[in-house]
Amino acid sequence: MLIASCLLLAMAVLGGADILLFHTLAHGIRRHPDSRTELLAHALRGPTYLTLFLAVPNLRLDGAWFVVLLAVLAFDLAISLWDFALERASRARLGGMTSGEYVLHILLAILYGALVASLLTTERHRLDAPTQLAWEPIDGPWALRAILAASGILAFGSGVLDLVAVRRLSDARRP
Repeated sequence: MLIASCLLLAMAVLGGADILLFHTLAHGIRRHPDSRTELLAHALRGPTYLTLFLAVPNLRLDGAWFVVLLAVLAFDLAISLWDFALERASRARLGGMTSGEYVLHILLAILYGALVASLLTTERHRLDAPTQLAWEPIDGPWALRAILAASGILAFGSGVLDLVAVRRLSDARRP
């Protein structure tokens, strides 16, 4: 799962840049009521990426556990499609999505497709293995695993901040 881990690292870097540059600095979506639903979609992504960033480089997922991994990826795809559908309305009063953010999302989608393709081509045999979950770190630099773990924690934390913003923005709308 070294290739998948490297793809996740690229996604972590680009996703972190998206959150910092566009969600936080350019648009400040955690302050805008129109972005509540988009923030909810982002909040769901936190635990999803924490799971992927910890599991892929550290665990052997055989049988039903590999199916669980595929289910997490399918769930993330559903979140992404929902998020893409929401962004135009969410950002309308903020000037819309910038070209840079749009391009970044395209790059992330390409990396996501490469991640899924990598897992299905290099790890497909795990579907036929007896169900087992085992600690089996990738044969690669320990720093990659450490950076992915830190990225997972940051993604989860960002999701928590998004959920707090959803709650705050919802409370502000109540009389």
